[in-house]
Amino acid sequence: MIVGITGFLACGKGTISEYLKEKGFKIYSCSDIIREECKKQKLEITRENLQMLGNQLREKHGSNILAKRLVEKISLEETKGNHIFVVESIRTPLEIEEFKKLNDFALVFIDADPKIRYERAKARLREKEKIDSYEEFMASEKKELESDDPNSQQLLKCKDVSEFTVTNNTTVEEFRKNIDDLLLKLQIKFRCHPSWDEYFMEIAKDISKRSSCLSTNIGAIITVDNKIVSIGYNGAPRKVKDCYDKGYCLRRKLNIPSGKEYETCASVHGEQNAIINAARQGASVIEGTMYIFGENKYQGIVNPINAFPCFICKKMIINAGIKKVVCSTKDKKMKTFLVSDWVKEWQEKDIVDDPEKYSSKYK
Repeated sequence: MIVGITGFLACGKGTISEYLKEKGFKIYSCSDIIREECKKQKLEITRENLQMLGNQLREKHGSNILAKRLVEKISLEETKGNHIFVVESIRTPLEIEEFKKLNDFALVFIDADPKIRYERAKARLREKEKIDSYEEFMASEKKELESDDPNSQQLLKCKDVSEFTVTNNTTVEEFRKNIDDLLLKLQIKFRCHPSWDEYFMEIAKDISKRSSCLSTNIGAIITVDNKIVSIGYNGAPRKVKDCYDKGYCLRRKLNIPSGKEYETCASVHGEQNAIINAARQGASVIEGTMYIFGENKYQGIVNPINAFPCFICKKMIINAGIKKVVCSTKDKKMKTFLVSDWVKEWQEKDIVDDPEKYSSKYK
């Protein structure tokens, strides 16, 4: 979850970040990128210099340059297992568009009465803000509100496209309660709730890791009424040495072309094992759904495949009374087949005329 924060001067952006940091969020700020640049150029860190330098960076490198740099940092952190972030001080619509490329990003506008914000700004005296009067405070803020220049700050447009608003007109305690309410809304928005097909395909993927074939990993699940009744993966028959034990692939050793002579193989196909295992435990698979996940894996190189069943497996699936088959594909999606369509096609044509054939080329 990535919480983007936007708002007018002294609205409480820092306060919400501090609170979320206490909850384990990692904090990033577009302003920090500008402050880093300020230090490089040995400029005094004042509000006017930050505004000027931020506009210069956007003009030179594009309106989304600050966001791009932060997206790179966040993407790197995600690879380390961190998944909750705050991005402060978002000030342009193009920055927002850049952050939207990340998963589970939500923009939050922090709202507060201008006179309350003026008093807060006077109290903090951050970055030599000119706050000799309320009028001067508002004049300084006006530079950030709107502009025809896409490289300049456009806080009003940011406010318009914000998905959530949190009000900060009273105490810190009340503000924190409002933030807690926001987090619940975000949890609801970003709920991870996979479809049944997605759910079972992920399980089939894990099952495929049990494969004992040196060429292809296949995992299969049979469900009835969204309950798993049987699983299978491709591997040698029980108590028989598999390819890993032998240290070679028999089919490759005999120079058998990929996709031919399935009977000359040390392994039983994953789909077949799922049907066999159901029979061993007396479980009915009639009107069930089979999920098949597959990958080529040889010499440690893994490539996704269209995990469609071979002719032998298709005939067994038909006779088992399975209704639907969902297969992983080489573009990392899923393709669904109705078994009744296979039957109809084979009534009209030979099985070799199948439009969707199992194809796993040796690598």
